[in-house]
Amino acid sequence: MTVEAKPYAPTRYQQHARRLLRDMHIPDWDPGFLADYDPDRLAQQCADAGLDAVMLYAKSHVGLCTYPTVVGKQHGNLGGRDVFKELNDACRARGLSTMAYQSITFDNWAATAHPEWSQIDVSTGRPLHDRTRYGVCCPNNADYRAYELAITEEILTGYEVDGLWLDMIFFLAICACDACRDRLRREDGIEVPDVVDWTDPAWATFQAARRRWLNEWTRILIDRALELRPGIAVTHNLANALSGWRCGQTLASGKLDTYTSLDLYGDRFEHLVVNKLAQHLSRTQPAELMVSVGIDLIDHVTLKSTAELTSEGLAATATGSAFIVIDGIDPDGRERPGNFQVIRDAFAAMAPYADLGTGQPLEDIAIYLSDNSFMDFADNGTPAGPPPRLGGTPFPHVQAARGVARALAEAHIPFGVLSESDLDLLPRFRAVALPDVSRLTAQEVEAFRAYVAAGGRLYASGYTSLVEANGTRHEDFMLADVFGVSFAGEEDRRVAFMTPQSDEIRGAIHPQEEISEPYNAQWGVPYEPKPLRSSPRANATTATTLATLTLPYGGPAWGSVEDTSWASIHSAPPWERTGHSTLTRNEFGSGVAVYSTFVLERSTVTANRALLTAILRDLVGPTPTFAAEARSNVWLNAYDQADADRILLTIQNYGVEQPAPPEPVRVILRSPSDRALGTATAGPGLRIVSAETDDDGAAVLQIELVDELGVAYVEYV
Repeated sequence: MTVEAKPYAPTRYQQHARRLLRDMHIPDWDPGFLADYDPDRLAQQCADAGLDAVMLYAKSHVGLCTYPTVVGKQHGNLGGRDVFKELNDACRARGLSTMAYQSITFDNWAATAHPEWSQIDVSTGRPLHDRTRYGVCCPNNADYRAYELAITEEILTGYEVDGLWLDMIFFLAICACDACRDRLRREDGIEVPDVVDWTDPAWATFQAARRRWLNEWTRILIDRALELRPGIAVTHNLANALSGWRCGQTLASGKLDTYTSLDLYGDRFEHLVVNKLAQHLSRTQPAELMVSVGIDLIDHVTLKSTAELTSEGLAATATGSAFIVIDGIDPDGRERPGNFQVIRDAFAAMAPYADLGTGQPLEDIAIYLSDNSFMDFADNGTPAGPPPRLGGTPFPHVQAARGVARALAEAHIPFGVLSESDLDLLPRFRAVALPDVSRLTAQEVEAFRAYVAAGGRLYASGYTSLVEANGTRHEDFMLADVFGVSFAGEEDRRVAFMTPQSDEIRGAIHPQEEISEPYNAQWGVPYEPKPLRSSPRANATTATTLATLTLPYGGPAWGSVEDTSWASIHSAPPWERTGHSTLTRNEFGSGVAVYSTFVLERSTVTANRALLTAILRDLVGPTPTFAAEARSNVWLNAYDQADADRILLTIQNYGVEQPAPPEPVRVILRSPSDRALGTATAGPGLRIVSAETDDDGAAVLQIELVDELGVAYVEYV
């Protein structure tokens, strides 16, 4: 999906790296709420914690403004005080940069004062906020749009701020309000579907419309903000794009922002993928990773330890992102001093790395992250109602993409993350991974075909290229010629096996002899395979078969004492050898494609991970841009800082117990250009034991990492 974007220059706000979001979604039905809110005290807490930028609430999810608004409703317990101005002035008087926060979509006051603005649940015909604490407004309602744009104008014409952060530009679920129904009929000539079906063109058309509508609304908001205040930072929360298809938000909409910003609550591998994604998605650097000081937003009192928060911040720093911490205020308006202590100590630990700068990331492999594939074919035929819970869902493609990232990080293979708006960047990479990409557009298919034909090297798995984003399920893979295989059906048993046919594959998984791919672990209950939810069967056409399919004894049934369709009482061992290919290698044009019917990357099993790593290493070739000998929890990144005539190397021993014991790391770094490498200099967190240049001109560094994050610079001659 192409999203028109305007170039931006870095802003004042982006120059401040120690950031806080003061979370304040407090209603006003109890007179005690915000009774002890003191903007000057809060500003001093921020200054004492060493912060240099604060995001201030102008309008929260509750829909109540912290300033005297003409358009909306001010928080009733503020007595008319302009506490937004008070806090903004107090922060700026202490030298802190400020950004205004405006909640979009989530607005309890607007949804209840104007019920006609609400998103309507297609399955019940009732407002979506019937089941949540959140009032949910529809971005297709013209009056609601006018209201939000008027709020934006009040904020940006009334106050001196360095930026505007727009939250929650998304659909909570399938909206069937009059505005959505009318627009869909007018633009696409169809009705709002009430059943999920990713192989139905009407359903696919509807999903494309929702994505188009939100891109339009996001552009309108950002353009208006920049029209009102040229030169400020304007961004919107892109995290909902990662939450799946129901939200309708696209990754490409991040290119409309001054810089990309996401709030995340997942593990280190989610953060790793997103930080890598932001390096290419963000219009200016640095992008921004936002996390909470608490273990999540639900638990108001339980804090992350200083070490945990520091690790998240250092990981953002090591991958080129700024770091902002969310801290929720108590209902009465008071701050929690313990929260500020953790924040202060974490930023103090990060202080030595504040001026690393950014550069062109050195990356050999691109993981392709497809938001068209943030869905699950298992949902086909289910009602299109709201999700059972708010937040992200571990969709098959997302799990696979994170698995590739984990394998590459632990194997110290340099990689980046691309999305649909980055197809023009493919030629930069030696190899591209398509991890079970469930749905592809025709444009993407042609881009990958051209990439391999021109000499690129591709790894793909699972159902990649069988279903088009327009809802068409093809009879064969759209990339069948690139893979060198043809589609021959789907697995219908609970487990299947990959049997190596080459010494290289046998060696990669040794001492294990075969790879298993289980589709259902509940072996004591009936199993009914679903379309597009196991693995494809493939027959090699032009490809070389590296491994073949082996099946267990019997059929899809688990068997019983009377039903003898089993061979071993506890398990389902390999039995029936077939001629179908499970792993292939195909030469196409000047390039190579390796295709696996099994999604190796979704597994945490040692043999699966080892095979995946071996495949990816082979695709990169014998001279990666950089390589390392280090433990798997040591993560490396490198950046070409050509303007400074050097390469920046970051090495993180993620989450190591403090004080960190010395960690030996050997790095081989090759120049990304024709410029020769020279002197290596240690930055904070590490010691260079030795440095030399090998016969091929690569810098070989023996490093002792003495803190969780270490930095080295290798100069160009």
